[in-house]
Amino acid sequence: MNEMISNLVEFSRNVNPWFTGTIVFVFGAIFGSFINVLIYRLPMEMDVIFKPSFCPHCKNNIKWYHNIPILSFIFLKGKCAYCGGKISWTYPLVELFTAICFVLFFILYGLTWDFFVLCLFFIITFPVVVIDFKYQIIPDELSIGGALIGLLLALLHTFIGFENNVNVTVSIYDSLIGVFVGVLIFFAIYYSSLVVFKKEGMGMGDVKFAATIGAFLGAAPATLAFLLSFIYGSIFGIFITVFKRMKNMKKINAFSKLKILNIYPNYIESILLSYVYNVYIDELKNSYIAFGPYMVLGAWTSIFFANYIISFIVGEII
Repeated sequence: MNEMISNLVEFSRNVNPWFTGTIVFVFGAIFGSFINVLIYRLPMEMDVIFKPSFCPHCKNNIKWYHNIPILSFIFLKGKCAYCGGKISWTYPLVELFTAICFVLFFILYGLTWDFFVLCLFFIITFPVVVIDFKYQIIPDELSIGGALIGLLLALLHTFIGFENNVNVTVSIYDSLIGVFVGVLIFFAIYYSSLVVFKKEGMGMGDVKFAATIGAFLGAAPATLAFLLSFIYGSIFGIFITVFKRMKNMKKINAFSKLKILNIYPNYIESILLSYVYNVYIDELKNSYIAFGPYMVLGAWTSIFFANYIISFIVGEII
């Protein structure tokens, strides 16, 4: 297998890079279409392998020439060929974004082992961002399945013996430690929240997805990814808190402009302040921030910038 992949890499070096890049773009768009399938079907627990593509409006199976990534959306003018139902613009956007990312991976690393690992990690993590943001769940197919794929890739890498070019390509030993560290950190947060706050501060989906990141990145880069995800999540949480507070204060200003309320200004102001405060506290208690997207952002930041960040931190400490 080592010789086969080495021959593939050598062949790609002798072929016009524009031609290879075009092929990579096409395959990226095809996998982008598969990502759309994952995003749509996994939350509804539908089959993602054998069930053919179908229109979400009329349920008719889509013919292959109506299902060409990006192009079919353009030719059909964003409508179903059977019922004329509107097709969401997110479908071609996901396909295009995936194709562009695959090409960027190819430009950075060529057709190497690291390129394939990055593409697989993208196929797993991108649906997590959309599904967790929209439904506040991370399907086991992506978390547990992703961890198993990461461990398998690390196992193959260990026995094949490719050189490490990026932080994603790790040995099976580092991958196992990464899984252990990820699960330990997030399960500790999950259990502590149950004990202290009597509710889940971290979903079990996040705990299992931490295993995926650990399996792909290894212990040290995964730990950095988790730290970055907490920072990203905190920044967004502060932004949401300030935004909600500003929105509630606008309600006070709107009420205060009503002339009928000026009869008892102090009394009404107290009522309004009490109302806004209670609504604000209630929103904070019941609000849930999907953490999966920040875990993904932290992971990709760690993949490309871990060495720079760690070197900077070590340099500042020393």
